[in-house]
Amino acid sequence: MGNPGARQTKFYIFTVLWAVFYLVCIELTFVTGFSPVIGYYLLLAIGIPLTVLVAIDWANRFPVRKTTLIMVIVGVIIWVISLILTRAGINWRVMHPINTVALLFTGYVIGYWLTGELEKAGHLIPVSILGALVDIWSVFQGPSRSVGEQAVEHVSRQIETGAWQAPPIGTFALLNFPHPGAEYMTPIFGFGDLVFIALFIGGSKRFGLSIWTNVLLVVAGLWLSVIAALATNNPIPALPFICGLFLIGNFKKLDLSKKEWKLTFIIAGAVLFVGLLNFLGKLINL
Repeated sequence: MGNPGARQTKFYIFTVLWAVFYLVCIELTFVTGFSPVIGYYLLLAIGIPLTVLVAIDWANRFPVRKTTLIMVIVGVIIWVISLILTRAGINWRVMHPINTVALLFTGYVIGYWLTGELEKAGHLIPVSILGALVDIWSVFQGPSRSVGEQAVEHVSRQIETGAWQAPPIGTFALLNFPHPGAEYMTPIFGFGDLVFIALFIGGSKRFGLSIWTNVLLVVAGLWLSVIAALATNNPIPALPFICGLFLIGNFKKLDLSKKEWKLTFIIAGAVLFVGLLNFLGKLINL
C-alpha cells in the first residue's frame, strides 16, 4: 500500500518534538504568571506546525487493512475510556492529553489508510473538493456546527473562571492542547482535519510530491482558518483552506481523466444540492 523506497525520518524526531512541546504546555498550565494570550499564540505558532510535521514520521508506513482496523479500534477504545475519565474530572492534565493523543493517532491512521487506497495522485483532487464541501456544510449547517458552538462556549467559560471545566462530549472530537498560562485545554482543530493532514502528507510521500512544500501549505491553511475564526468570532471550516491551498500548490502534478473530472463534478453538484436543500429546509422551519 505504501512506497517502501520513500525516505523516512529518523527516530521519529517530529513525534518526539511534539511530545516534548505538549509536555511543556502541560507544565506551563501550572505557571500562573505566564500570559494565556502568549500561550495561545504559542499553540498556534508551534503546536500547529509540529502536529503537521508528526505526519511525516508515520507517512508511508501503511499497515495492511486488517492491522489498520485493529489500530483504529484500539485508538477509539482509548479515546472513549479517556473521555469518560476526563468528564469525571479524574486528573484532567493526564486524561485529557491521553484523549488528544488517541484522537491524533486514530485520525492519522485513517488518513494513511485512505492514502494507500488511492490509485494515483490525481485522485487527491476529488477527495479534496468533496472534503472541503462536506466540511463547509458540517460546520455551518451540520454536526460540526453544534460541536463548534459547544467549544466556543466552553472555552469562554474557562476564560471567565480561569480554571478547567469538564468539556462537553462533542469537543472531544477536537484536537485539544494544554493552554500555557491557564488551567484548561484549548481546541485547535477537528478530527476531519487530522485525517486530511495525514492524507496529504502521506500522499505527498507516496506519489512523489514535495513534502516540505505541502507541509507549508497545510500549516498555512490551518493558520488561515484560525485567523478567520478569530476575526469572525465563529467556528470556521479548516478543510476549504487546507484543501484549497494543497490543490493550488500541486495542481500541475495532479491529473484526472475527462471521465473522472465529470464524475467529480457530478458528485460535488449532488453534495451542493443536498446542502442547499438542508439549508432551505431549516429556513422554512424558522
